[in-house]
Formats: sequence, structure tokens, C-alpha cells
Amino acid sequence: FIRVVYGTRVSLGVGFFASLIVLVIGITMGSIAGYCGGKVDMFIMRLVDIFYCIPSMPILIIIGSMLDALRLEPYVRLMWLMAVLGFLGWASIARLVRGQILSLRDQDFMVATEATGLPVRRRIFRHLIPNVMPQLIVQMSLSLGSMILYEATLSYLNMGIKAPYTAWGSMINIITTNQDILQNYPNVWVPAGVCIVIAVLGFNFV
Repeated sequence: FIRVVYGTRVSLGVGFFASLIVLVIGITMGSIAGYCGGKVDMFIMRLVDIFYCIPSMPILIIIGSMLDALRLEPYVRLMWLMAVLGFLGWASIARLVRGQILSLRDQDFMVATEATGLPVRRRIFRHLIPNVMPQLIVQMSLSLGSMILYEATLSYLNMGIKAPYTAWGSMINIITTNQDILQNYPNVWVPAGVCIVIAVLGFNFV
């Protein structure tokens, strides 16, 4: 029970912080692309296409193996894992923000901000981004579920969270090394799997 409780802190923490990184990079890149247009927009959108083509799970497995080889401290490894998850997932947010800003930047209120001489940064983050927030909240909740699943998968493969930290995926990992627990002690690993399902479904329903 205590491992499930502490694993909840780690799994949800990884999901929230990775999603926050996704949000920051995605909003920044999407805002610049949508507002500036032209070659800047083309460059960022080609970058988005490249990130869409990257197979996330194989890359994460490779990075997990690299972190194993480097023998990093568990806390440093945890930070790297969150950073990589966030860095690989920003493309969909950037595309969403760009599309919304393209439809908003020619509206009357944006013409008024330009006429009053507000700086570009204030126009984007004070007037455009708040109008995109409903869509961003939806995307953020979906992203949280995805990040939890990625972390659980990596930890299950023993390439994610390492001791002394524990996570839901690393609790399920025990069945890969101990068949007796798989067959005779479901109370050791089933609750962690149930928590993963409930958390991901919960964020998707939100």
C-alpha cells in the first residue's frame, strides 16, 4: 500500500512536469509560428512534422538504455526522464496553438492592440494565448494520460524510474523477474495497474 501511495506521487509528478514542459515549448513555438507567419512559420511547422515522425517509444527505450549505461543518480535520472518526455511531445500543442492564433490574429481586438502600439510579446501572451486556453486545457489533460502511460511502460521495462524511487510501472515490473508473484500474489502488482487505468481514464474524462 505504501509503495502504491509513493508511486502515485512519482507517476503523477512525472506526468504533470512533463506535460508542463510540453505546454511551455508548444505554446512558445506555436505562438511564434502563428503570429510571425512566412518563413518562420514554415520552419517551425517543418520542425513539428519532424517531431511527429519520430517514433517516441523506441526513442525513449534507447534513451533509457543510455541512462542505464551512464549510471546516473536516481533523482538525476528522474529529471532527465521528465525532460525527454516533455521534449518529444510538444508538436501537437504547437500545431493547435498555431491554428488558433492564425484564426485570431486578424480579429478586431488584435487590430486594436496593434494600433495602440503594444509590444508583440504582450499581444501574444496577454491577448492571444488566453483565447486559446480552453483548447489547451483539453490537450493538457490528454497529454497527462499519455505521459503517465509512457512512464509506466518504461518503468515496466526497467528503463524508467529506479530505486529508491518507486512508480506504478516499476511495481508491475516485479512480475517480469518473479513468476511466483505473477501467479500467486496479485495483491503486489494488480493495484498499481488499476491505479494506472483509473488515472489515465480520469484525465481523459476531464
